[in-house]
Amino acid sequence: MHAVPWGSAGGSNSFWARVPLAAVLKDQSQMRQMELEIRPIFLVPDTNGFIDHLSSLARLLECRKFILVVPLIVINELDGLAKGSETEHRAGGYARQLQERARKSIEFLEGRFESRDSCMRALTSRGNELESISFRSEDTTGQQGNNDDLILSCCLHYCNDKAKDFMPAKKDDPIRLLREVVLLTDDRNLRVKALTRNVPVRDIPTFLKWAQEG
Repeated sequence: MHAVPWGSAGGSNSFWARVPLAAVLKDQSQMRQMELEIRPIFLVPDTNGFIDHLSSLARLLECRKFILVVPLIVINELDGLAKGSETEHRAGGYARQLQERARKSIEFLEGRFESRDSCMRALTSRGNELESISFRSEDTTGQQGNNDDLILSCCLHYCNDKAKDFMPAKKDDPIRLLREVVLLTDDRNLRVKALTRNVPVRDIPTFLKWAQEG
């Protein structure tokens, strides 16, 4: 299979793309191609997205074309990085820079949620939306996987696949899935996990460039 660059279709579907994934499903001993039709509405950034690309995320919000969905585990990770420890603060260098970026990210998020930005949402790993992040602790006891898996579970909340909707009428036609969510991350392991679950994924600079060109 080959990847197709994202493009603009114009009209009501001005943001969409069909991207064949390097993945296949076995159906009655036949290997079938799978395609994703991507119409981005919900963007889910990971923790490093805020640390490394906060200004780009702010620009995506300013587009008013997408809803930025922030997993609660990401906010909690940023909280932990922002607080740091006194030893890390005195150490200087990268640790101090990381702490400062996390603080700016938390300030950005708190400001957006306090202003009730309609293009911002917080989401728990169980799929519950929060209107405020004033109380943002989350009990992940009993949930399997690490923090990356919890971030991915937030993406899967927006993937509602029903067999009657995506199974092709003809035997040899590819299976087509509609996706309105995109995971934004630079993390290689998380990207691989996302692709195996048929979740579209892009790094933030690439997605921002595509959005601006569209």
